[in-house]
Amino acid sequence: MKALLVDARSPLSTPPEPLFRDRMTTPLADPVDGLAEIVRQVRGERSLQRVVLSIPGLVDQANGVVIRSTNIPSLDGCHLGERLGGLLGVPVDVVNDGHAAAVAEATWGAGAGSDDSFVLALGTGIAGAHVVDGTVVPGAHGSAGELGHITVEPDGALCSCGRRGCLETIIGAPALRTAWNSAGGEGGPRSLLAAFGAGEARAQGIVFHAASALAEALLTLCALVDPGRIVVGGGLAQAPHALVTLAEGLVGERATFHRVPPIVPATLGGWAGANGCVLLGLQAG
Repeated sequence: MKALLVDARSPLSTPPEPLFRDRMTTPLADPVDGLAEIVRQVRGERSLQRVVLSIPGLVDQANGVVIRSTNIPSLDGCHLGERLGGLLGVPVDVVNDGHAAAVAEATWGAGAGSDDSFVLALGTGIAGAHVVDGTVVPGAHGSAGELGHITVEPDGALCSCGRRGCLETIIGAPALRTAWNSAGGEGGPRSLLAAFGAGEARAQGIVFHAASALAEALLTLCALVDPGRIVVGGGLAQAPHALVTLAEGLVGERATFHRVPPIVPATLGGWAGANGCVLLGLQAG
């Protein structure tokens, strides 16, 4: 988990200088109590105005309810905003983690200057969001942008969502680790990408397979959404951007009627989601 605290008077034009910025842990026995304790530690003696919390999964943002989080199933159905707000005595907003990262990248990161961006985060899961004029387009039920659960291999591996062959089962960090270890490699995605850069044949096969799946998902995105810019971030998209660069080339080769926009690497790194929470909190006043 990441905790970021800023002055509530900060301007919206640029990312504010944090008063506190660090990675934190919380006991899993009762995650809500644990979250409250973390906020108290970060707050210290300061006067807290608002908390914005990003969660991986489906979120009813209007009511602060976690509908489903495959990574943190103990929060499924939790009225997290109400419960945490009651413990802290301040308003608590609950947002999807991909939406938070997307708003930050679209406003302060690689999407700045474009009024229509689709921001994709490649990590343990695959989160995405369409941002138009600085606002996420959530869909009728708040679940738009879940590109990680587009089926790219109908008979593929079982996904955490219950379906088979989702993009996450090929390019998610756990999937890449499994593929690399099964091929005889050691370590996780970083080791895989290093071996790919060194020309290791097994690594090249795995990375090409992952990039090919990503390219197909991006072509689907272009056909359905037609964004003005695609920003690819998350831990798997960091320099040297091998996956993104390879996928971008495949998109160009395979596109037919598609209008392929610029596909660019994100610039805010692993703190994009926390920065997005800050931006949403400042916008909310």
